[in-house]
Amino acid sequence: MYEHLREKWPLLWKKIKRRFLLYVSLTIGIAAFLIAFFVFQNGMNRKAQAEFKLAISCYQEAVNSQDSKEKLAKYQKARDLYEDILSRYPLYRNKKEVFFYLGNCLYYLGEYDEAGRILQKFGEKYKDDYFSPWVMVKLAFTYEQRKKYQEAIKVYEDVLKRYPESSIAPEALLGVARCQELAKEWDKALKSYEELLSRYPLSEEAAVGEVKIQQLKRNFKK
Repeated sequence: MYEHLREKWPLLWKKIKRRFLLYVSLTIGIAAFLIAFFVFQNGMNRKAQAEFKLAISCYQEAVNSQDSKEKLAKYQKARDLYEDILSRYPLYRNKKEVFFYLGNCLYYLGEYDEAGRILQKFGEKYKDDYFSPWVMVKLAFTYEQRKKYQEAIKVYEDVLKRYPESSIAPEALLGVARCQELAKEWDKALKSYEELLSRYPLSEEAAVGEVKIQQLKRNFKK
């Protein structure tokens, strides 16, 4: 048996050596690929981050501008930069913020269909994110602007269900009442305005609700 093993050993050693070299080559190849990929991705992230900072600057200038033409131009510039980031840098680590600000830009530019699409995409990708309630309310705004009041009500009600203690909850309940009023559902609107006063009496929205209640009650008497 020993003689047999000694005869087979050179062949066996060759196989072991070949497999070992193959394993080493594969390991080196994978390591080289990963290093190259991370170096490349790091460079792409730096470029994307520089573009993101420029977009944020344009966005803030638009928010702060008192001139309507300048405001419009800045929102357009920010929108173009955000769209470019999504197109050229699909693995950018701050993509969440890009979706958020792009949705806002599109909304302020009156591009409600596209704003709704982007905000919906944010909701699907980052459902439990900190920004989610604000994104959902802005999505409801896009439905309101397109006169899709029932869709807007559903989103507002979802905000109230998921974030009842959020600072944006009073705005969501006001949105429900407003959409019901716009849809000529007067009884439902009155109840929602009254609920707003009951649930969030110290909110700014409650003051709006109080005025609306008086208006609706006067209309009922006519």
